[in-house]
Amino acid sequence: MKTAEENSAKNVPWFDPFTRWMLTIMFAVLAAIFIVAKYMDMHNMAGGGTDDMVNQMASLAAHVKSHPFIELPGDAEVGAFSVANFFAGMIVGHNWKRLFEEPPR
Repeated sequence: MKTAEENSAKNVPWFDPFTRWMLTIMFAVLAAIFIVAKYMDMHNMAGGGTDDMVNQMASLAAHVKSHPFIELPGDAEVGAFSVANFFAGMIVGHNWKRLFEEPPR
């Protein structure tokens, strides 16, 4: 059984300074996107893009109204998703060998 000290973030092999910085920057950028989206919503600003048209066409074809997981105005949803995927890719790429390489025998 592992102690609390052995389970700390310092002992997790993939939670190195690079990963910590990438997660910090990612959450800062996502916070900025959510703040701007809230500002746009408060001031009734439209930021529609092609996603709105695609969702309308898909809703007509499927006979169901589309609804996102998190409701953000305009293309803020796509931006937040892209930012999260970018940083997740950076972190997985940086730790690729540690995550998927077989240990030497």
